Amino acid sequence: MASYSGYITEVRRLLHDATGNFWTDTELADYINGARERIVRDTGCLRTIQTSTVTNGVETYQYASLPQGNLTIDVLNINLYWGNTRIPLRYLPFSQFNAELRFWQNYTGRPIAFSIYGQQTIYVGPIPDQTYTVEYDTVILPTPLTSDSTPETILDPYTVPVAFYAAYKAKFKEQSYGEAEIFKAQYTRQLQGVLTSTMTRRLPTPYSMPY
Repeated sequence: MASYSGYITEVRRLLHDATGNFWTDTELADYINGARERIVRDTGCLRTIQTSTVTNGVETYQYASLPQGNLTIDVLNINLYWGNTRIPLRYLPFSQFNAELRFWQNYTGRPIAFSIYGQQTIYVGPIPDQTYTVEYDTVILPTPLTSDSTPETILDPYTVPVAFYAAYKAKFKEQSYGEAEIFKAQYTRQLQGVLTSTMTRRLPTPYSMPY
């Protein structure tokens, strides 16, 4: 598993700065944590289920209201609890959601769909007629690594491209733009390799029709 010191050592090797003559550990840690955020934004690899509620008469909810709202960057799916059932809400682009589910202003019922408006506003429709427990399938940012005692929440193989992006940031700051572009291109190549290795191994079901 990757660690704070492990990342720094890997980045120093890429930068040929094993003795720390050009970059401090603190500076490299900033680049590493930025790279960890970038890999999550690019892949959505760090997902978690967050449980919350939607309440009677309330149509919109902010990411900030979720249990890990300060780290949440995307909501992929929502399950609504209704009795003993867990009902997945349908996702609609906001223009379609607005046309189909917001026509009657006073209509309330059990929500059947959701949409994301702007950057961090969740709409549910119809407007809830009571309080429901819901599960949010979310993408969250990693917590910054500050020492080896901070656990890494991003797991292999998604940790592989991190050092290349951190090296890109270091070289860009140094204004070595040619070398920076080489590291950025290598980050993209490593990222594609990770996605290829993790997304081609499973059949949805061996009895289904082809895509």
